[in-house]
Amino acid sequence: MMRRHSSKILIIAAVVLVSLWGISAPYPKVEAAELPSVEVGLPQDGLFGLGGQYILDKGLDRKNGFIMKPRWAGVPEIQRLLGIQAISVGLMTPEAGLRANLQGTLIRLVQPYQTAHMYVLVRKDSPYQKVADLKGKSIALTPEITGLYNMFDFMMKKRGINIEKDFQLKKLGAPAIIAVLERGEVEAGIIWESHVSRLLMTGRYRTIMGFRDELNSLLNTKVFPVIWLSGLEPWVKANPALVSKLRAAWTEAYRGVQQDEAHFRKYAKQFFGLDKPEELTLAWQRTREFLLPADFTWPDASSLRAAKNYLREATEMGMFSKEAAGYIDSFYAP
Repeated sequence: MMRRHSSKILIIAAVVLVSLWGISAPYPKVEAAELPSVEVGLPQDGLFGLGGQYILDKGLDRKNGFIMKPRWAGVPEIQRLLGIQAISVGLMTPEAGLRANLQGTLIRLVQPYQTAHMYVLVRKDSPYQKVADLKGKSIALTPEITGLYNMFDFMMKKRGINIEKDFQLKKLGAPAIIAVLERGEVEAGIIWESHVSRLLMTGRYRTIMGFRDELNSLLNTKVFPVIWLSGLEPWVKANPALVSKLRAAWTEAYRGVQQDEAHFRKYAKQFFGLDKPEELTLAWQRTREFLLPADFTWPDASSLRAAKNYLREATEMGMFSKEAAGYIDSFYAP
């Protein structure tokens, strides 16, 4: 009788132990394993990189049903990696993307993220009040392959100015543009935020034209996106559900970043090279405004029309080969 009683006790004890082990043992992360992952090319500096970091920090990728694996690099390198099809998703400008299409790599613009954050700067004591006043003068800007050069070329052509003939151009990278401007070797420099805020903080410079407002005026639109999350066409076509998830995450990012000063300050040194309190305050107010408006949703009919018209007019102006016209309508992912 005692033996039978002892057996019952042992069985009950075993059941209890198994139950307790089940409660205390960690469950395998089945959800994470089931989420699709995608490698995304993210710039190591600037607003797009800040947005990518926001998605990672806030878990917006997992919230929207995927895992984003960042591929950090410089903007030219990310665009090159997309161009050689080494990655399937990443930052792309319309100009570089259209050229990739012309070279045989079909790229689709998936989700817009920000507007043009470039400015023409001159010394504060200079006589120049508008860009036309700089005819015959030296201007530092980035090379022909960049969106900055192409947008400036487009805007000036619309105003009847040929930038190669009417200005003395020095085509340089950002640090060199700042250097020649500081040394007085050029009369104007064209550069983007947060470099603009840093130069304005010195009190030695002023802006005479902002790309965003000029483009909006010329293209008759309120919002003209110039930086996009993009993907290779075969990948986009094969992953429509994942494209929707990416769009949702990046929409949350541009809406969230512009309201999150703490996030900006946390990463200001990493993405913008800013650490002085006075620089941070000015750069936060100036930089956040170049993200898409919080109430903006894509696709937006007016913005899409303006984006296509920009590329069509630029092609007619000779900025792209005439074959580019055949790629424009299919350039934007549905």
